[in-house]
Amino acid sequence: MKAGAGDSSFYNQLHCALGNTQALQRRECLQLTSSDIHCELYRAESSAAPLVVFFPGLGTYVELYAQLLASLAEQGVNLVGIDPPGHGYSSGMPGVYQPEDVQRITSQVLDELEAEFTGPKVSFGHSIGAMLALAVAEYDSRFQAVVCQTLLVTEEAPDWWHFLGWQWTWGSALWLPDWRVPLQTVLDFRQLISGHPAAELLQNDPLLVMEYPLRTLAGLFRHKAGVMRERYSFDMLLIQGEEDSVLSLNYAQRVKKQAVHNMEMITIPNEGHMLPLQSPLKLTGIVAEWLRKVL
Repeated sequence: MKAGAGDSSFYNQLHCALGNTQALQRRECLQLTSSDIHCELYRAESSAAPLVVFFPGLGTYVELYAQLLASLAEQGVNLVGIDPPGHGYSSGMPGVYQPEDVQRITSQVLDELEAEFTGPKVSFGHSIGAMLALAVAEYDSRFQAVVCQTLLVTEEAPDWWHFLGWQWTWGSALWLPDWRVPLQTVLDFRQLISGHPAAELLQNDPLLVMEYPLRTLAGLFRHKAGVMRERYSFDMLLIQGEEDSVLSLNYAQRVKKQAVHNMEMITIPNEGHMLPLQSPLKLTGIVAEWLRKVL
């Protein structure tokens, strides 16, 4: 049976299975923009430490990544995660947003936080969240570093089927912008978390967005990455699971080679696409070490 959005017993079980129980005790839930956009803050000991802005992957929301964010805070960075419009606890129609919305919202969040958090600013995202993390850093010059855990760029399709799918999405969105497409046609989330202790519970989480309107998908698959044609002032890291079945290591290497902006890439053996949920502490170590090096 699917859980209700207010089912505290269900979410206690879910976060226990995810290993988030203690981590969630550290968070502060905030509304930092004029619209009802949900943010979660994890503080380091110093407000002068780097401020990392985190973006969750497609269908998910910030709360699910609590162990990753809390462990990064323990490594000496301040973390603020943003639920995009229509995701998690943010207002809006489920799954309805554009990259430009996230760029604008993120700049508003920085406006609210930069007086308190004076350290360098970093954007960090997982999966589609990595595309958004890069987009906001290209839009707002306050970001000094970008961390992408996998990265999709529409200038380079992973394969011919992706390219054809993008073409169909763009064309169909012109006529049926609100027609909803099941997430599994874009990303089989259920398969990706198969075998995780929280897999069955996640499949029953009513806060997950399991279908998207064509206008959202068209906006994502139309968005262009500036790094493919010009250089920026920020440092950039691409973290790639060697066994990623969604965006392969070969694809990541092609993106890195074709980008004009320099990307450092770290490949992680024996890890797939869902690294932030399946091995959050491993990811924490990689991100924290790299930030210490570049900031």
